[in-house]
Amino acid sequence: MNFVFEFFLAWRYLKPKRNAVSVISCISITGVALGVAVLIVVLAVMTGFTDIMKDKLLDTGSHMQIFSGRYTYIKNPEEVVKAVEAAGGHAAPIVNQAVLIQKEDRFVPKFLIGLDLDKAQNRIDIKDTIKYGNCSLKKSEVMISTEIARELNVFVGDKILLHSPSRLAKLVKTKTDGKGVELSKDAEVYLPEEYTVSGLFSFGKYDFDRNMIFIGLEDADELYGFPWGAATAVYAWVDDPFNMDKEIKLIKDKLPAYQTRTWQQINSRLLGVLAVEKNMMFYLLIFIVLVAAFSIMNTLITVTVQKTKEIGLLKALGAGPGTIMRVFLLQGFYVGIAGTFSGLILGSLVVHYRMPIMIFFSKLTGRELFPKEFYFFNELPAHMVGFDLTVICVSSIVLCTFGALIPAWRAARLDPASSLRYE
Repeated sequence: MNFVFEFFLAWRYLKPKRNAVSVISCISITGVALGVAVLIVVLAVMTGFTDIMKDKLLDTGSHMQIFSGRYTYIKNPEEVVKAVEAAGGHAAPIVNQAVLIQKEDRFVPKFLIGLDLDKAQNRIDIKDTIKYGNCSLKKSEVMISTEIARELNVFVGDKILLHSPSRLAKLVKTKTDGKGVELSKDAEVYLPEEYTVSGLFSFGKYDFDRNMIFIGLEDADELYGFPWGAATAVYAWVDDPFNMDKEIKLIKDKLPAYQTRTWQQINSRLLGVLAVEKNMMFYLLIFIVLVAAFSIMNTLITVTVQKTKEIGLLKALGAGPGTIMRVFLLQGFYVGIAGTFSGLILGSLVVHYRMPIMIFFSKLTGRELFPKEFYFFNELPAHMVGFDLTVICVSSIVLCTFGALIPAWRAARLDPASSLRYE
């Protein structure tokens, strides 16, 4: 019964009235709500970035890559493919090298992926990304992205030239005195390969679309002078890319002379940066809620001064210091609950309508707020996680409740005789 009284009294003290205290209380609730909303939006965007980045990395790559430990290329990739399949995975030989694209008198450096479409199509979903033309890599055919097509001003059916940097490098050598270069004596006449653009693709990942082209595995071997059927790596896929320790162990046991790297290891720096940025954003933005907690403290100190005589009367009627302290702590708790709940709704709405809001401010400012050239995605990603929301809400309520600690302690120490002296 005493506890119900404390809840009721705390709510009565906090109930808005036409005075300065109620205005300050509303401001405190607004501050908490804005802090919680900002935290939710920022962490949702950071989580969305991380999730979509992982999805794009897996969509445009493999779960693991297997390389030769001694040579530039794997002469017999079928041996590696069979070892991966025996471990329960799927694999495809890949040639992944730098390439120089020539269109008339213009040269642009890119990266080339040579693959067998029949073996890799089920894992690298190229067919669904084709925007124009066909998903075809017949002899002397190439698929490029819409970004590269725009850069080179080419379309389906146009022809481009591909240069192998390694073969170009063999044409010259450094002079014996170390000053300058000269034509290599054993240099062979080298002509670039001509390819027809069979299709234009877009994976929706700007950095990948900006730099990658696809050709057939046999054409890639011929372009770089590799033996027929060779590959620079074997891409492997498993059922669960986030838990593949068992498959990796089996593959390493069968292929001790090869190097195996997972997609997390290949992209460890990028994934690490995203995780650190998300944590730093939380610790920095939680100070917004902390500032709101100080506002609650100021509000309750004002309430303590205004309610001095009432506190003295309560103590004279038998209310103990614990009761008085809990009444004021509950006020901070109420503000935390109201502000957190409001911030949760506001943050969720902003996350849900993030694209219309971003487009509105882009038109208002005349600037693109989310240029894909910098962030690599075509739209602003966001993903609200239950754990993040729980941490934000609990942290906010705890900070607001502790913000009332000093006013509660001061109210609990008031002397009833002094409080009622001038009553």
